[in-house]
Amino acid sequence: MYYEDVQVEKGETVSGLGAAYGYKATEWRKIWDDPRNMALITKRKVPEHLQIGDILMVKIPWKVTSKSLTKQADGGLMEAERDGELGKRLTWVQTVYRHNQPIGPNPNPFCVDACTPDDDLPFYWTNDEIKNDPNLRKKFRDHSSRSAPTAAMGDTRWRAVLSLAVVTKQRVTIWDSLVWGWDMTPANVVTTVGPRAATALEVNGHLNLLRKGIGTGPLTFGKAGWTFRSAPP
Repeated sequence: MYYEDVQVEKGETVSGLGAAYGYKATEWRKIWDDPRNMALITKRKVPEHLQIGDILMVKIPWKVTSKSLTKQADGGLMEAERDGELGKRLTWVQTVYRHNQPIGPNPNPFCVDACTPDDDLPFYWTNDEIKNDPNLRKKFRDHSSRSAPTAAMGDTRWRAVLSLAVVTKQRVTIWDSLVWGWDMTPANVVTTVGPRAATALEVNGHLNLLRKGIGTGPLTFGKAGWTFRSAPP
């Protein structure tokens, strides 16, 4: 759980912002009456008097409520789901280590998923995918796969760090980060790894990869104006 500091823009309301961050529109009092907003309440009295530029603190209590990693003959199938409502400012991010079997035009073993970019945004699901299935804001699914490595290559070790993400303008805040993956021998023996909570060091590496990641355009996400941070305490 953490608080997202949200600068109010023209036409925005407490109920509308609540819905954007995963609340039901009728739950606006959970935000407005929060002690973190006491100074704003004292100043504005009622939510209808919100002004452009006001800072509203929105509690983000959502967490991953289910996760499973299923061994496949060619890798692993990871599925996860969070609680809360859909929330148009909530999504997922994932970074990947592909070891000795990177695929696609990017030869780097480290990448922001999708490793072969399908848009110019740093998120796992594209806007079109979410438009076609809005439930993807709450649900994650990834079947990562490879052919068996050669004896000369040795074992393949595929790893991912997956995070829930809040998107406020171009600031991405991550939390509830998980590590999952699998190992594969030249004899095609697959062993799953995780899912487990990411360590602080792994989260830092995850953030650095997000900053350095590249979409379909020429700029890294960091140089394109995106910022990435861990959820503040």
